[in-house]
Amino acid sequence: MKKIFWVVVLGLLLSSKAFAESEKCKSLPKYSNLWYYNKCDEQKSLKSKKVKTWKNRQIPEEYVNPNLETLRYHFLSYNKRGKNDKKFYTKPSSQPSALKFNLQKEPKIIKKIVKKMQSTGLISYLMYEDGEIVIDQLSPPERFGDLIDDDTMIYSMSLGKSLGGYLMGHAICKGYINSLSSTLADWPILKGTLLETATVQDLINASTGDQKYIWNNNLSSGRDIGDLTIASIAKKELANTKPGKKRFNYSQFSPNVALNYISFKTGHKFNSFINDVLKNHVGLAGKLRFNGSGVESKGVIQSNFKASRYDTLRIGIAILNDWNSDTCIGNYLKDVYSNRVYKGAYNVGDGYSQSYAGFFHTNYPGIGDTVMGMDGYGGIALLINFDENRIVYTHAVHRDYNYRSLVLNAIDKGIF
Repeated sequence: MKKIFWVVVLGLLLSSKAFAESEKCKSLPKYSNLWYYNKCDEQKSLKSKKVKTWKNRQIPEEYVNPNLETLRYHFLSYNKRGKNDKKFYTKPSSQPSALKFNLQKEPKIIKKIVKKMQSTGLISYLMYEDGEIVIDQLSPPERFGDLIDDDTMIYSMSLGKSLGGYLMGHAICKGYINSLSSTLADWPILKGTLLETATVQDLINASTGDQKYIWNNNLSSGRDIGDLTIASIAKKELANTKPGKKRFNYSQFSPNVALNYISFKTGHKFNSFINDVLKNHVGLAGKLRFNGSGVESKGVIQSNFKASRYDTLRIGIAILNDWNSDTCIGNYLKDVYSNRVYKGAYNVGDGYSQSYAGFFHTNYPGIGDTVMGMDGYGGIALLINFDENRIVYTHAVHRDYNYRSLVLNAIDKGIF
């Protein structure tokens, strides 16, 4: 009887502690140092018998109709990636770029989005046209709305690749890097590797001739690119290598190299550089954080980032505005688009676009307009139509929401 009594008491103590911790987290600014210190990002656990998991910790793109429990679990799990990487980040702008709202799209269009949010992995949907946000939908509480709000920093891998291409343009325009035709030969880490003779243009088009040694996130040795430094890969897998045919080869490695080359060229002051671009030029309202920890000079920065949904849209708006401006960065974006490479049989990434330009997906099927896409896993996509001044940005945990209609048709015509 005493044993049962103490079990009950212990259970009450633990539950009251958990409740107290939960209440404490509510009183702290979300994503502040104190919020992380109190492990407020770890208090939600959604694992249950209904949840299906995979070895690579994410839902395979080809997996059909995952249940809600599985979707919620993987959204939270995916969004926790890089939670301990707090070295490379931007501070909020004191004068963030203002967002104008004019939510007047036809009800039947909104109804289609809402319907998909109630039955698929679609979590957030934003459409921007001619200077205004015209669609702004977030998943309802019974789906994902209790796990995300407008200030939640949400994780993306492949959008980070495209962001790296945009940052490369600013590095060139600020004089840190001479031009797209500059080689990477001045970076000591790459000496004796196939990248020594690669140009910046080769790098941001994922066409350095590295296909013999790298495929997606896998290295020829079996190691995964994700947690490795550029120095480590250059010393092991790429030591004494020569480039093969320079064709498109999609992987995380090239954008990682790009970000760390920018770091090298800025004197390893990457934080200062990204604050100059993303805080001052783009005007982010909150923090943006890149993955990466350790000694910056070793090449530790990863091409994955976290930012709020509105700040991610702000990046897209800045790219659109830059394209439309008669500036160095505007000309860079046009040059990158003009020098895009054909994906051919190696069409991995978004699975739709036919070419690649500066870590952006281009030439989407059936679309004649000039479109560049930040596109990646799970149906996370931010596509920019420069001819129509339109942006479509979706965040999802699985590409089961009819991407062709809600993203491709929408970016092309503004309707679906």
